[in-house]
Amino acid sequence: MKSIILTAATTEFAHHFHAALSADLQSRIRVWPHPVDNGALEAVHYGDPAVLVIGPGVVAGVAFGLAERVRAEHPSVGIIVVTRSDPPPGDEPADASVAAVITVAATGAEIRSAVVAALDHFERMSAPAPSTVPGAVLKPARITSVVSPKGGAGKTMVSTNLALGLASAAPRGVVIVDLDLQFGDVAYALGLKPRHTLFDVISSPGELDITTLKVFLTHHPSDLYALCAPDDPARGEVVTVDAVAEVIGLLADEFDHVVIDTSAGLTEHTLAAVDLSTDLVLIADMDVPSVRHLTKVVAALDRLRITDHRRHFLLNRADARVGLSMPAAASKAGLPIDIEIPISKQVPVTVNTGKPMIRSEPKNAVTKRLWELVGRIDTEASPPEQSGGLLRWSA
Repeated sequence: MKSIILTAATTEFAHHFHAALSADLQSRIRVWPHPVDNGALEAVHYGDPAVLVIGPGVVAGVAFGLAERVRAEHPSVGIIVVTRSDPPPGDEPADASVAAVITVAATGAEIRSAVVAALDHFERMSAPAPSTVPGAVLKPARITSVVSPKGGAGKTMVSTNLALGLASAAPRGVVIVDLDLQFGDVAYALGLKPRHTLFDVISSPGELDITTLKVFLTHHPSDLYALCAPDDPARGEVVTVDAVAEVIGLLADEFDHVVIDTSAGLTEHTLAAVDLSTDLVLIADMDVPSVRHLTKVVAALDRLRITDHRRHFLLNRADARVGLSMPAAASKAGLPIDIEIPISKQVPVTVNTGKPMIRSEPKNAVTKRLWELVGRIDTEASPPEQSGGLLRWSA
């Protein structure tokens, strides 16, 4: 992944900037050790970064002037200007040359927000245009809905890890949609702080197109995008079924994979998503009500003739000793068990910390089963191999 270059940074600010970011982003930080002035663009020319941070070692006027020059020659680079204090009137850029402006005393949250904005700019500007070669065959998107009739069965854990695994084979080609419109936790499970949600999408003026829609996506450091659920249950209530279908359709035209984390039960929004899906991940855990409810979901889909998808039955906490055997669970569900997820105390830890299993616990038995699910959706996706001028920044 491309770097985040610090230029004209004092040692104190470099430490502060480094400490504010996650480990994934910290590993991307590089320091340009040479002077930066209005005519020095070598940091960008040679470093080829995703994000350029300017200051606070230069005055605001010079920093904004340099930002304009960088943007003119390298429009995809996300630029952050760091000022010694709030810029006086007249010093702010008038042409949106920078993604964010922060002060040297910015809080960790402000630094993280600025980096997210800069990375979002880079991803939007560097995304490849669809092929226009005559006769070119575009690979149809796979739309995977993750469904569980019962809350607490592990649906969000599975969907977020599935999306991250798919992104390993298709960087910038995967988007996860949080369709739990009232209590969605995808952003929390991925450690994201979204600036926009699905509510902002449907509230945007004018006709919705993919260019507009991509502005509302949140970028994850693993080259994954997320369309997060509204942050207020009341806002979720105004999202219509037609709007959901339109959004999924636009995303499917742009991305290789669309992963949809649905709400518990079988709502109209979930039915709309499933009807558009190529794959359906059905989740139950080891208790009779969960399995029986899943049976009702399958029966309802069959009655509605929503069957144009591949079904994957995932039994979560499959080794729980609760008086129900796995064969009995499969029999009650009327489906063969495709993947058995064992119990692991690390699962709630990774959800609570926003560091999914696939990234934080690569050797865990749960992670191995999650990779099996990823491989069922995309045979080209596989676990990464395990392995023991610009300066890498280290705190």
